[in-house]
Amino acid sequence: MIKAIIFDFDGVIHDTFEFHRSKLKAFTGNDISEKNYKDIHDGNFYDSKCDVLLDTDWAGYITFIHPEQSTMKITDEIRQVLIELNQKYELFIISSGSAKNISDYLGNNGISNIFTEVLGFENHRSKINKFKMLFDTHGLCHDNCIFITDTLGDILEANKVGVETVAVDFGFHSRERLEKGNPYRIISRFSELGPIVDAGF
Repeated sequence: MIKAIIFDFDGVIHDTFEFHRSKLKAFTGNDISEKNYKDIHDGNFYDSKCDVLLDTDWAGYITFIHPEQSTMKITDEIRQVLIELNQKYELFIISSGSAKNISDYLGNNGISNIFTEVLGFENHRSKINKFKMLFDTHGLCHDNCIFITDTLGDILEANKVGVETVAVDFGFHSRERLEKGNPYRIISRFSELGPIVDAGF
């Protein structure tokens, strides 16, 4: 029985693909192609060997993007679905991005109260470790939660801790690429999520 839904942020709750590509160029002075940026997310983002990002000051980047990221506006559809899901399930966010930036985004969009905890860059660079943190802190385990993400790398990390994944194909990665991780389901609209979670495994 599913007790909790764990969300990735970038590409799931908010479309940030082009935002990050442009901001990374502005911050590092290096241009990164769409293909390279997608390829980086085939595994853990911070393990990437992409030359143009190897020496990036990620803490500095987080501060650099905070004013714009934290004030982005969530879509009405996603906001409403999240509110409805929170009536039945405990909600969490695990992200490679900044927990502070995401928490401020949630606050500015009036939905910080529906998430029990946000774990990000400040907590650990590995999502495997962040899953384990949630398990230990909130009494969860691999078979009573589900992870919602948009990248192959995230699916593979969830697989390593035994958490089933629902992938969205409207984020960073295409359906074809997502299928390589063997997610539980792939959806094309955020509104499809509720019935899938309600049905259980």
